[in-house]
Amino acid sequence: MAGRISLLIDSPLRTLMLAMQDLDKEVRTQIGKATKAEAAPIWEDELWKHGGRSLLEERLADSGKVGVTTRNVFLRAGTGKLRSGAPLDRLARAVEFGRPADALARRTSRKGTTYKMRSGNRFLPRQRGGYMVYPAAFDSIPRFASLWIQTTVRAVHEAVEKAT
Repeated sequence: MAGRISLLIDSPLRTLMLAMQDLDKEVRTQIGKATKAEAAPIWEDELWKHGGRSLLEERLADSGKVGVTTRNVFLRAGTGKLRSGAPLDRLARAVEFGRPADALARRTSRKGTTYKMRSGNRFLPRQRGGYMVYPAAFDSIPRFASLWIQTTVRAVHEAVEKAT
């Protein structure tokens, strides 16, 4: 799958994962916090670089968040609500991958009446690889891998310096 890095091929990351298992919990926590602090602006910048053509894409770019564990970095986008109160995750798929103009969608009025309407030209045409989030992830994952290695080396170096 595109956007993933295999630990079987990339030896610096394999070495990092093996080293992370033997580190103190404090050092692992410090690495996670530092990685998250550095990765969040990178993810937001990549989302804005690939999106922002429409108001929905701006909302999708604003919702970008990064989660870090000791084994992984999670990239998130598409959570929260729009000003209208509609959950962004219900529209995120259509914003990211497009939607045909003649696709029907169910709507409910404020009075509770349900009706169907066509999507029209609100969304871009279908594209399998996505327009915004997937290309942003593809461009940022190598940067995150490099960042994670640098942060770990720096944290281990500081821990050794503090211990001596």
